[in-house]
Amino acid sequence: MQPTKVLVLGSEGTERTALERTLVRLGYAVSACDARRGAASEDADILMLDLRGDEADWADLAPGIQQDDRPVMIVSERPRPIVRELAGRAGGTMLLTGGESDAGYRVALSVLRALRESSLARTSGPRNGAAARVAAL
Repeated sequence: MQPTKVLVLGSEGTERTALERTLVRLGYAVSACDARRGAASEDADILMLDLRGDEADWADLAPGIQQDDRPVMIVSERPRPIVRELAGRAGGTMLLTGGESDAGYRVALSVLRALRESSLARTSGPRNGAAARVAAL
């Protein structure tokens, strides 16, 4: 099985670097870029928006992420307006706040991976009965 590809979007710095290292240690294939550069061209299963410590206005990113069909995980130490803007996306949005742990990342990313696989199964059509049951969940 291929490792899940996670694109970490956020400002360069120690927090994003630590997050990238944690995800690699947990077995994910990780790439990263500044969130303002965008994510459309990047090959990833899951988008992770790291908002910790950044005071920037993320509102200009919301429309592009809103249209993206990949699940999004937002990591933030406090509520931000972009969280409300991205809630209810068809691809799914999850918010982690506080002291994230390896186990928390694993569970959250497993849920987002399942959302992605379900979405891909619905768009490409099920190949067998088991896939049809999973896609319907």
